[in-house]
Amino acid sequence: MRLHRNITKILGVAATNTDQVGSTYEVIPASEDSVQDGDHGFQVYFGLTQTGGATGPTTTAKLQTSLDKTNWIDVVTSTQLAADGAKFETKDGAQAAAPLLPYVRAVTVLGGDTKPNHTADIRLIASAPFRLKKVA
Repeated sequence: MRLHRNITKILGVAATNTDQVGSTYEVIPASEDSVQDGDHGFQVYFGLTQTGGATGPTTTAKLQTSLDKTNWIDVVTSTQLAADGAKFETKDGAQAAAPLLPYVRAVTVLGGDTKPNHTADIRLIASAPFRLKKVA
């Protein structure tokens, strides 16, 4: 089990029924970081709620990464909410489809004929110190 004690919020969403695209951040290792980039472990915390909507309402959140701040790759995806309720979970980045590149952002994606209201609290959690520099 790895200890992930470095935590930074990357998206906070108050109740809304529209998809959300969070700010873009550059991931910057801390100066005291002596761990090789490939050895850093990370997780993503997803805190999601959903209410309302009609005909198959869904809420999904994703951590995305990019080399150029234009082309985004889904790295870690939350468990989809398909009914009113809440889901609080951490997902391990070690099982991610792609490595964590220099830029990250979080998004929420809603579905259904009438999209549900949702809230989101998404945090990047790492085993080594880091900071995020907001770039957009």
